[in-house]
Amino acid sequence: MRNRRPIGLALLVLVQGPAFALLRSLLEILPLPARIRARWQWSLRKGFWNNFGRLKFRGSRPIKIPVPAGSLKKIARVRFKKIFPTIPIDNIEVADHAPAEERDFAMTFFTWFQILMYRLLSPMQPGLPPIDSDPYEALGQAYTKQHRKLFDPPVMPLEFQGSPDLGALAVKGPYACYLKKCGEEDYEWDFTDLKQYQQLPELYNLGVRVLFRVDKDTGTVKPVQIESELGVSKPGDATWEFAKKLALCAATNHLSLVRHFNGVHLASAAHLAIATRNCLFPDHPLSRLLWPYIFRTQQSNRAVTRAQMVKGGDFDSVFSFTHTGMCNLFSGTYVQYKFIVNDPEEDARDRGILKGGFDTPTQNDLEQLFSIFFRHASAYVHIYYESDAQIAQDAAVQNWITELDGSIPNGIKAVLRGGITRDSVSRLIARFMYLVTVQHDIVGSFLWNYQLWAHKQPTRMYRNGNRMPLDAYQRLVNANFNLNVPRTPLMNDFSD
Repeated sequence: MRNRRPIGLALLVLVQGPAFALLRSLLEILPLPARIRARWQWSLRKGFWNNFGRLKFRGSRPIKIPVPAGSLKKIARVRFKKIFPTIPIDNIEVADHAPAEERDFAMTFFTWFQILMYRLLSPMQPGLPPIDSDPYEALGQAYTKQHRKLFDPPVMPLEFQGSPDLGALAVKGPYACYLKKCGEEDYEWDFTDLKQYQQLPELYNLGVRVLFRVDKDTGTVKPVQIESELGVSKPGDATWEFAKKLALCAATNHLSLVRHFNGVHLASAAHLAIATRNCLFPDHPLSRLLWPYIFRTQQSNRAVTRAQMVKGGDFDSVFSFTHTGMCNLFSGTYVQYKFIVNDPEEDARDRGILKGGFDTPTQNDLEQLFSIFFRHASAYVHIYYESDAQIAQDAAVQNWITELDGSIPNGIKAVLRGGITRDSVSRLIARFMYLVTVQHDIVGSFLWNYQLWAHKQPTRMYRNGNRMPLDAYQRLVNANFNLNVPRTPLMNDFSD
């Protein structure tokens, strides 16, 4: 019976979509009061897209990873706009095709259907009222009982209860990755670069910088100043609380768009999958080790890119940037990508937060997680290579590293430290394992308990003081909901 439910829901969605779109069109011409017409239209949109989101969630199953096999045809890299002509980005390179063994007809079809329905029955409806002032009521209206049967609702972090605690968020949770040293005892979150990318005119600009100072007595960092469109705000100022919310708005925009989709999906994981398939596929030992981490990367990236980055997609409908601004943001930050973010200790050293005299709980956890990947990769590499000379002379490994270095923005050879050795290759592999699991979860599904509390850290801050409208918030909820679909556990035993 469980297997039939997604099929039944799929049929319902396929029929419901065009039918609801037709009803919406009829409502446009019927002589109804404007308020009633708007309410009924929103009921149609919300009902369809909630069903669509639940269909995607229920239809997702952990993939059984097969042994590497398939065509030996190499994957070429082409300009982004060649594959996605309606998304004007030229400097990002993507795969020219998805390999045959990755293709999933159901995913392809429902992505096409989703984009079609964006035009026929858009999730967005201008003129809707803002979400309820009570955050739990707002969430309850958007995250329905049907959603909750599939996945538990988010839990508000302690740092969000009361006035948001920026000092705690700077070292604990998803935004800890942004803290960097800028003086003797000063640290910062610096989102000032966001100012240059076009944002919706009704929103506050996200060019924000938060200055933190170390309190050695308590082993914490405390926010002491926020620079923003409001001017310079300090604790106790009338603008302080608003400036804190604006800083969190900038952080969550950057994390979802730049750190997550641009950094993880486009700048690194896609190129790992291409290079591994081109140079090590199908039976090289390192291909076997990395295969679970790269399987279906191109198919997945294509589907998600089309659904989220097209005009009217999730990104420009939920976050603060216009479609043009979003495309320029991706172009500008792609070339700034640092692969070193996938090695917690090296990244912390680069940001200057090691031994700063304050507690770094999330950083400590990440270093311990990375050590697991490194030990696992090292044990595996030492099984297949008896010496450093043997792995250094492996032509396939040489070609793999060369292709990675030439395709990932700013390269990866700097992290090899003195050439190709068993240790350096193990650390490189560990970085990729960390990227696909820990890094991807932190900037993706981990936001579940953070991003939906729009009263504390909205993805949009309106100049007229309004809260997020119902349509933008509902879409934000459904997008985050689908980041939690069941996935294949990547630390399983794939030794076969």
